[in-house]
Amino acid sequence: MVFSGPTLTHPSSGGTALGEREAIRALLLERRPDLAHRMLVGPSGALVIPLQARGSVEIGRMRRRGSVRWVVVTPSADGALLREPSTLDAVARAALDALSGAEQC
Repeated sequence: MVFSGPTLTHPSSGGTALGEREAIRALLLERRPDLAHRMLVGPSGALVIPLQARGSVEIGRMRRRGSVRWVVVTPSADGALLREPSTLDAVARAALDALSGAEQC
């Protein structure tokens, strides 16, 4: 697995983005071990969980409101839904909620 990408290797990240991403991955796998073979790392370094129906749940970092934060992006009827949880645990919960919602459709 390659751990690179602009949002993960940027000098201002202080090297913590990679550790945070792996912490999110661990939280996801702790709650849903079946994701081990589905979860990928995208070109930007985001965690990507492909959906069977269409699209994917993506967990990545982006600059929002003047700071870099973790976001969860899911497909919606209008394009995409962006969630901005405040903690790593909340990021994992938001991703799992989005995944559960998408799997029920």
